Amino acid sequence: MAWRSTRVLVGAAVAVAVLLLLIDVRGSGPTQALRGVAGAVAGPPERALAWVRTQAGERLGGSADEQARIAELEDQLAQARAAAGAAAAGTLSEADTRALAALAPSVGFTPVPGRVVSVSAAQDPTRSAAISAGSGDDVRAGLAVIGAGGLAGIVDSVAPQVATVRLVVDPATEIAARVASSGEVGVFRGTGSAGRFELLDPLGRMAPGDLIVTLGTPGGDLPADLPLGTIASVTGSSAALTRAAEVTPAVDDSTLDRVAVLVPDAQPDGRS
Repeated sequence: MAWRSTRVLVGAAVAVAVLLLLIDVRGSGPTQALRGVAGAVAGPPERALAWVRTQAGERLGGSADEQARIAELEDQLAQARAAAGAAAAGTLSEADTRALAALAPSVGFTPVPGRVVSVSAAQDPTRSAAISAGSGDDVRAGLAVIGAGGLAGIVDSVAPQVATVRLVVDPATEIAARVASSGEVGVFRGTGSAGRFELLDPLGRMAPGDLIVTLGTPGGDLPADLPLGTIASVTGSSAALTRAAEVTPAVDDSTLDRVAVLVPDAQPDGRS
């Protein structure tokens, strides 16, 4: 009986979440609604789910099966919110689509346009965004997502209508990159709010103002020469074992709105 009560509470939280989202969407303009979804991520339904998880642990012992079920329902809630937000976001204008296409590589990839449904808070340990493009648009995990300025992130997971993107500033991000002007190769890593680029060769040349771009791999999912950011400062010297630079991201996730997923073109053997 206790478990049934818990399921009812979780189900109610899911229903309330979707209802609140629809009310928010209908009660404001398209842009406000789009940003309202991001603010709703930490809203009452999630706090209700957190309470349910606590109650389940206290009253039912918190077994693995019970916790897994609650996690499944939480995932359904997240997908429902993202799908409703994607529908509210609408489609991109022809001008927006052309602008994003201009940022994409000229060959090898097809840009699939989308809009940002929600963005994680800057203080969150995981930096991510939900976008209105999913598996129904041939989007899959591992594909590059570009925004105005350069690479916004990498697709982490997909649903039919939406996808979750790990932003380039996420601490788990690690991308082979190079200094655009000198060609010096290194590794770009997210720091949570910005980026850090470390040269493989400490004798390599880099300076504040230099552009950092993706290295890319032939036939890979991540194209070469997508802007990652601009060097703000350099630490270490040529005599040191390592040299690193603080990087200002090319894409500002706080204003991220229109994006495009770079879907590789089909190969002659049928691969994509």
